[in-house]
Amino acid sequence: LSQAQLDTLSLPIQQIEDLYPLSPMQQGMMFHTLEASEAAAYINQTAVPVSGLDIARFTDAWNTAVERHEILRTGFWTASHLAEPLQMVFKKTDLPLRILDWQNRESCANDLQDLIEADNREGFDLLAAPLMRLTLVKLPAEQLYLVWTHHHILLDGWSSSRLLAEVFEVYNG
Repeated sequence: LSQAQLDTLSLPIQQIEDLYPLSPMQQGMMFHTLEASEAAAYINQTAVPVSGLDIARFTDAWNTAVERHEILRTGFWTASHLAEPLQMVFKKTDLPLRILDWQNRESCANDLQDLIEADNREGFDLLAAPLMRLTLVKLPAEQLYLVWTHHHILLDGWSSSRLLAEVFEVYNG
């Protein structure tokens, strides 16, 4: 990259740990994501009821995973003056976590489905890492509902299950 290209970046270069090209698979996903009609095809969600979860410890476990894995701190830079899109690994990023308190709601099933669908439609700004977010919904009887939404450009199914296993390994000490 030239200095002129770096100067067009809309954030301080000091926040960036590394820059490198996309894999061929990521290039395809990026192309389809930028096509508005295809964007939702690459948003993956895991939505499950959970119980007995310590939210602070769970959040810490996720943040540990984000610190460990560059891909979880990666955004994707596309611009007409670049020969090809680039992955930008940020030195630090915060995992978006929403905690919703629905403990006093009468019925939550339809509301949960609406929440999941709205979260999916929200999509992602490809430059803004991380390309994932968590939503924890507090339900009656001390139950929780977890919605983990991420862009497929980061993780395939195998990697997603490995990441979840790592998060729970850290969570359990």
